[in-house]
Amino acid sequence: MASPLKASLDHTGAIVEDLAVGAARWEKLGFTLSPQSRQSGRMPGRDEEGPWATANRCAIFQRGYLELIGVVDAGCFNPWTRFIGRFEGLHLLALRVANADAAYAALSERTDTLNPPVQRARRLDVDGTIEAMRFRNIFSRDEAYPEGRYIVLEHQTPEFLWQRRFMSHPNGAQALSAALVCADDVPAQRARLEIVTGVSSQNGTDGIERFFPSGGGCIELHATAAFEKRYGWRPVSTPCFAGVEVSFASREQARTLMAHNGIAVKTRGDEWFVTPSDTNGFILRLTQ
Repeated sequence: MASPLKASLDHTGAIVEDLAVGAARWEKLGFTLSPQSRQSGRMPGRDEEGPWATANRCAIFQRGYLELIGVVDAGCFNPWTRFIGRFEGLHLLALRVANADAAYAALSERTDTLNPPVQRARRLDVDGTIEAMRFRNIFSRDEAYPEGRYIVLEHQTPEFLWQRRFMSHPNGAQALSAALVCADDVPAQRARLEIVTGVSSQNGTDGIERFFPSGGGCIELHATAAFEKRYGWRPVSTPCFAGVEVSFASREQARTLMAHNGIAVKTRGDEWFVTPSDTNGFILRLTQ
């Protein structure tokens, strides 16, 4: 039997063409975003690292967060070109672990489709001082996961990311509760999620398969046709990461704020959600 993987849902990442435009949409939804942080790394044909075309901003919650990646300097190398060319929307799904090396050992017992851990760092302001936020990432191999890129990560300086000033949101957002995955070939997608999460799916009476990583959070698996019927939207390319569920202190107050900003929150029974035109390309489901 493969070793267990103790992981939790950490964040999802949306990738867009223009970071400023994408950030404006999330701010209209009532999210407080962290300051812009330029991305950097290796570039084709060069030995040294340098700035990429993209930067990120994040909506940090008490548990988990949403990451927004977008272009800020089109003249530089952009490692996300293939993803943006597919669609603007969610392309990253991250699970958090306590130790990336131990997690890689456990994952390697059941797959060879994940790359070994790599050390990463990013500079950011922490109470007026520039600090190095450090993390250790395991990336999935893109050719093996057509739905998007998985990241199994170890936060080495979580206090730098979870700063109190970024965690107070006008809409009352508190946690990333779930990630929604959509696929035509449900058995194949189920198998990939079982590999990455280390758990089997649980079938709900609503027809949705759910994966509950042992450390917390949920990943839902939806058949494409059922997803379209449920939310009135069909992703432009499947399989894909199609949505998120965020919990709020009061979803009624969140809806009121969004309506004030010209954003409609739709309802389907007890489900409340915002459509992709207002979220940067994915379903945002509200709960509390």
